[in-house]
Amino acid sequence: MSEVLPQFPYYADPVGDGRIVQQDIVCDVCEKPRNWAYVGSLYVPGGKPEFLCPWCVADGSAAAKFQGGFQDADFSENASAESVAAVMRQTPRVVIWNPIFWPDHCDECCTYFGEFIPSEQPELALRTDVLAEAQAIARGISEKWGAEDVLDCGERGSITLHLFQCRQCGTHKLSPDGT
Repeated sequence: MSEVLPQFPYYADPVGDGRIVQQDIVCDVCEKPRNWAYVGSLYVPGGKPEFLCPWCVADGSAAAKFQGGFQDADFSENASAESVAAVMRQTPRVVIWNPIFWPDHCDECCTYFGEFIPSEQPELALRTDVLAEAQAIARGISEKWGAEDVLDCGERGSITLHLFQCRQCGTHKLSPDGT
């Protein structure tokens, strides 16, 4: 019988995103045979581990053993140190092109929900909080741009929009990653 996969409070669906896959391994940390593997990166100063299980990612033992972290992200000063540490040391790596800003809300890092393509979630694209996020990103690109321009770029793939949600109040946040 297979163990129940651990939950990742700051990553909604690492299985659906392909960060955790069904694969027979022996974990380099706990040395247990497992039928699930973490297939993302772990930034480490020395040699990279070959096999990590989701349980050793979730409890922080993989990051501790190899003195590494999982994300290439920046955080605001408002995010609690505990939530930043959990994202860095206990959360599967988010696939990104460039370092991203990991948003926070209610003094805690938000949960990652994946890439946001407006046509695939049209009801979300119309939410006030998502439109405000897109407008804020637009202001950082050009004073002539609006939220619709950012959402259009997210639709066409010229900007990758990453969707996050506050764990406390449910507010949605966007973080751009692009060319």
